[in-house]
Amino acid sequence: MTIPLEPGSGARRGLHRVVVRDLGLRIVRGELGAGTTLPTEADLSVELGVSRTVVREAIKVLAAKGLVESRPKTGTRTLGRAHWRLVDPDVLAWQVEVGPDPAFLADLVEIRDFIEPRAAEAAAERATPEERAALLQLQADLESQVADPAASVRLDLAIHAAILRAAHNGLLAQVTGAVIAALGAGPVSAFRAASDPQTANRAHRCVVEAIGRSDPAGARRSMESLIASAAHGVAHVTVDTSPIGRNT
Repeated sequence: MTIPLEPGSGARRGLHRVVVRDLGLRIVRGELGAGTTLPTEADLSVELGVSRTVVREAIKVLAAKGLVESRPKTGTRTLGRAHWRLVDPDVLAWQVEVGPDPAFLADLVEIRDFIEPRAAEAAAERATPEERAALLQLQADLESQVADPAASVRLDLAIHAAILRAAHNGLLAQVTGAVIAALGAGPVSAFRAASDPQTANRAHRCVVEAIGRSDPAGARRSMESLIASAAHGVAHVTVDTSPIGRNT
């Protein structure tokens, strides 16, 4: 059933987000492979039970994320992964949601390896006393939640985000924000699933304590070691998992 809604309606904006997610997941999952021509606005309107205006808005959003392109006379077709805005929060979330993909998780780990050792080094140089104390408190909270996997992942991410903030590079914090969010269902979870909780916590404590004592070299080495463990965790968790159908 088509739902006619007036332009600017909050309900319409909510519907278009639902349509964006539905189509985005289909593309990321591989159900709509690269080069697939989407049904017309009219057909999608009927299939999804929304107005053509909602469909049109959703297609514009997906185009901005690099998942589709629209051309006169040829309609709207899906694009391969090389065109996707991979650090877009929705695109990252959809890739995580569709299931474990070793290549995707390995990409996230590699990004961490590029960024986080230097961020930890900078945090050891620049963190305020309050930031160092906050990191130590987060570490203590992490160690107290060893029996709660969900809380452990949340605190794990909070530590990494706090380290990035303590590096005092605003651009770095913004650029990596979406990646940190994706880690919650990716390498962080994999690392914790594949390792003993105490081992994971000790790895984090080494980083936090090096920052706390203003030891840049130690913070960098400790973060490199932590990320190497995360990479091992990803390999362990995904070794027997077939990749999702992903566009290339």
